[in-house]
Amino acid sequence: MVDCSKRLVTIFGGGEVGARKARYFADEADVTVYSRSFSPAFGSIQVKQIRTTIPRDETAISDLIRGTFLVITATSDPDLNQIIATRCKADGILCNNATDSHSDVTLPAKITGDRYTIAVSTSGSSPAVSRFIREQIEEMWPDLDKMISLSEELRMDMRTRMIPETRKREILTAILHDPTVWKSLRTETEDTLMRVKETYLT
Repeated sequence: MVDCSKRLVTIFGGGEVGARKARYFADEADVTVYSRSFSPAFGSIQVKQIRTTIPRDETAISDLIRGTFLVITATSDPDLNQIIATRCKADGILCNNATDSHSDVTLPAKITGDRYTIAVSTSGSSPAVSRFIREQIEEMWPDLDKMISLSEELRMDMRTRMIPETRKREILTAILHDPTVWKSLRTETEDTLMRVKETYLT
């Protein structure tokens, strides 16, 4: 996982794939997209759009990617994507090639909450499987943020009580496997912490 805040991500390709990649980074990085035309999907994505013909000349490509942290090639032309990827490698710039699974960078399916990020990857071999796993996690664990907050409160409490580390791990593991705690988080969050303390810390 890499913090892309205020870093430049350059995307080549304004189609549906380019839009999906742009949306992936739009909230975290400064994103610039080069393309002759743009999918309507870009209408809701806050990125810089530059309408242009993407050059096949490597020198011209170098000019476009100078200062970029990560390049994403998402044009409909695999040969052009490879030309850009080759130039990125020569210039020492990370590249995700949408038409080649052997990229420097693979973009995982990700699930984010206020307190967590989970990334799922099949190393580019089956993005559909990554998405499926992501959807299953979202469906099975909708209250992860609440559980993380609960665990943090308990850890601070146990530190005050001078509970040994081994016992802390045992308690937190037991809570994570307790279905009544998960149910309580979903329905009565304010009382959950008190009840968990009474059950596990007294």
